[in-house]
Amino acid sequence: MDPRAPRRRPSRSAARPAWQSPVLLVTLAAIAIGLGIVVLANRPTASPVGELLAPPTSYTADLVDGDVLGSPSAPVVMELYADFQCPACKLLVTTELPRLWTDFIQPGTLRIEARDVDILGSGNPDESLELAAGAACAAEQGRYWQFHDYVFWNQGRENKGDHSPEFIARVADAAGVDLTAWQECFARDDVRSTVRQDTTVATGKGVNQTPTLVLNGTSLVGVPDYDQLAARIRELAGGSPAPTASPS
Repeated sequence: MDPRAPRRRPSRSAARPAWQSPVLLVTLAAIAIGLGIVVLANRPTASPVGELLAPPTSYTADLVDGDVLGSPSAPVVMELYADFQCPACKLLVTTELPRLWTDFIQPGTLRIEARDVDILGSGNPDESLELAAGAACAAEQGRYWQFHDYVFWNQGRENKGDHSPEFIARVADAAGVDLTAWQECFARDDVRSTVRQDTTVATGKGVNQTPTLVLNGTSLVGVPDYDQLAARIRELAGGSPAPTASPS
């Protein structure tokens, strides 16, 4: 799968395949075992079960307001709809957000408003929901973006238990929260209810894939080419005309 491709909410009613013969079943089982060995051999060393990888970007307090990053007077506003388990969102955060911070957020051109949604989560606990709840509690202490970046730089497998309560608490601690206050917040049901409501609102607006970027009202789905995205931001800010950014 192309890592730049957006992730869509999975179908809940997909039909099971009909196995046609014992030979096919044995062959598929052998392939699955082989793929499993390859996946296990190639898992990244910075994972939820290992040492956390520290994100490279340090945010200044004057440009952080909860889950909003940037100047209130910035002429370009990006609503960033993301699921913390989304691999394409990880690609956007780890490769493009640091450049956006330097090129546009610090100079006062761009403001990013995070919109955390539960598009990919399944099972109990719902890892996307739990991660978003943890981020909301970090936001109450002004540490949202540190939590946000730690999650994406250490993102585990999707719906496989990697984003356990223990992992989320480790991320919160690494992000610099008051852990006792954060844990009290994280235990509250209303935090999760807010994430569910935000997800419902987002899907009602047609957001069913992540990442979705809304730049001054115009949506981009997927991970855009950075140069095209930068040109679009400059255009919206009143600079020279530029081609419209489009996902790869």
